[in-house]
Amino acid sequence: MPSLTTRYLMTCAAVGAAAGVLLIPANFAAAPLAAAAPMVYAPMVGLWMIGPVLALALIRRPGAAVLTTFVAGVVSAASPVGAYSIVTCLMAGVAVELAFLVTRYRIWRPWLFYVDALVFGAAYVASGWVAFDMGVMAPVVLVTFVVLMMGSFLLCTWLGLSLARRLTSAGVARGLAPAPREVGQVPAR
Repeated sequence: MPSLTTRYLMTCAAVGAAAGVLLIPANFAAAPLAAAAPMVYAPMVGLWMIGPVLALALIRRPGAAVLTTFVAGVVSAASPVGAYSIVTCLMAGVAVELAFLVTRYRIWRPWLFYVDALVFGAAYVASGWVAFDMGVMAPVVLVTFVVLMMGSFLLCTWLGLSLARRLTSAGVARGLAPAPREVGQVPAR
């Protein structure tokens, strides 16, 4: 269990608030686009990953992604989806945490973030199969849709990691993340 210091909580809150503000316009656009123009919706699904990836890469402590996405969900509830945004954001936070939970929070390499993004992206595509009636799509449209979604998850994961690296270089994370204990545990770069 992470030490719930004021700095830990405030960092999660700050990242969550920033992510929530980013998600307000995304929530306005997501529902109508998903229904009317799924090919335009597909590239934006990764936006929900930026906050939890940034928080977990920056703080490197259990629960950071979940706490951050809870705050993001509360902030982004000021959109047409309302309180449902909390559930959506928490799903993204839990998804990002799962890969690190499996490794017992001992591995912090970028590849694990990307594997997590691919697994969550694949699960998201699978859950959307019925919602988007993907079985009736032409093969080229189906492939394009899946590539856009998966690309969005990977690009937004890269963006979250890049922001974490820049904030760490600027000294923002000094004292936040625990020191590496073993060779396999290095800061996300």
